[in-house]
Amino acid sequence: MARVRFDKLRKVFGRDVVAVAGLDFEIADGSFVSLVGPSGCGKSTALRMIAGLEEPTSGRLLFDDRDVTGLEPRDRDIAMVFQSYALYPHMSVRENLEYGLRKRRVPAAERDQRVARIAAMLHIEPFLERKPRQLSGGQRQRVALGRALIRDPEVFLLDEPLSNLDAKLRVHMRAELATLHARVGTTMIYVTHDQLEAMTLSDRIVVMSQGVVQQIGPPEEVYARPANRFVAEFIGTPSMNLMAGELDEEGGKARFRRNGVTVPLPDSLTAAADARQVLLGIRPEDIRITADSGEATIPAQVAVAELAGAEKYIYLDVAGMQIIARTDADSPVRGGDRVGLHFRPDRLHLFDGTSDEAKAIRAG
Repeated sequence: MARVRFDKLRKVFGRDVVAVAGLDFEIADGSFVSLVGPSGCGKSTALRMIAGLEEPTSGRLLFDDRDVTGLEPRDRDIAMVFQSYALYPHMSVRENLEYGLRKRRVPAAERDQRVARIAAMLHIEPFLERKPRQLSGGQRQRVALGRALIRDPEVFLLDEPLSNLDAKLRVHMRAELATLHARVGTTMIYVTHDQLEAMTLSDRIVVMSQGVVQQIGPPEEVYARPANRFVAEFIGTPSMNLMAGELDEEGGKARFRRNGVTVPLPDSLTAAADARQVLLGIRPEDIRITADSGEATIPAQVAVAELAGAEKYIYLDVAGMQIIARTDADSPVRGGDRVGLHFRPDRLHLFDGTSDEAKAIRAG
């Protein structure tokens, strides 16, 4: 196992296409870290630089205190699982698992021991003599994982390995990956555009956009305290509601105003910097819907009530914009209803209207 340290690592394609802009953070030994963001954010390029498949434009990459920036992939002691299973179709499962060990001239007895250990760990013992075409998608994904794990690498890299699976199988494989990491303890770096995968699997997540790290932290911290508007909108399903408006004061208390709607702000959101134009953020689960649309509540009209299994997503028209609330499935709210909303004051977020950064803001 190894610590992985990015030291101002940068990748530029051509003259001015910045794929990765100065990564500068450390991944702890034995941790499970996800690089997450939309397509084109630089996460796969970062993973390819760790693997040695892409040469950095500048900066360094270190495993523990060993500089591996200029090393060939075979000299880095890493193993990688791709989106495609990349199994040899003419080989049996056993031969696929053994292939890397044979190339390294590992003795036959040790090869047999490692295959037996990995096959038992991944529950693929019955398939060892089958060819990949005789396996299901989930079974092939296990073989691909096994072929990487059998080498006992220092660093284990996964590039969207579950994206080709159907929804039910993805849930199952997420659980298997989490169990696998708990067993082997290898440093795992996981690339995905699916923020749910990142949230459920990781010790820490690295949120990226346009080659720049937006926030690093444990999943619960990134969800509860997003650093900026991008993270607030990207992390969470449905994403955080954001309402553009301005701040003022009444009776010495800050409040948010938009098109006649007023939201009192708690003292915890007072002030490190002056600003008037802001974004008020609230998660869907932190909105309570009542039948009362009077002065003590935020008036709203229900556009659509969407059943999603054990929950309902309630789409609401508020002050000229649409927001989403999450309720229990048995909520009586229906499309067309006029309702009142209560925002949990301890779950409100403020973002600067110019920089989009999260901050405690004093009314100007």
